[in-house]
Amino acid sequence: MLIVVGVVLVLCCAGGVTGGYFLFRGIQQATGPASQATDEFVADLKSGNADAAYGRLCASTRSKFSRETFVQGLSGQPQIRSHKIVGVNVSNLNGRVSATVTAKLTLDTGFVDQHTFALVKEYGQWKMCGQPY
Repeated sequence: MLIVVGVVLVLCCAGGVTGGYFLFRGIQQATGPASQATDEFVADLKSGNADAAYGRLCASTRSKFSRETFVQGLSGQPQIRSHKIVGVNVSNLNGRVSATVTAKLTLDTGFVDQHTFALVKEYGQWKMCGQPY
């Protein structure tokens, strides 16, 4: 009797671990690309590569900010010294895929800003939308 209970317990534990693994991978596959797009955008800002950062903006944001306005706005901001992604949320509402990514930005002033980036998926790629800085 104890052997049967032991075997059932082992099978249940193995099933739970396997299910947890696939759930974790599914979440990571859904949130990973949005997190990576934000990481690349912030890296462009850190390195001063305004052209690359501007290219990562969604169409509606680019229509509100010319490249020159974007660069001018960046020049008035404190420099980002380091960053860390602390939260990602991806949603699909009636076929419109969007995400919010929260990052802690450590600025050259020593201030740590927790900034939330809004992203949308355009033509299969994640793009920054809304207020870019």
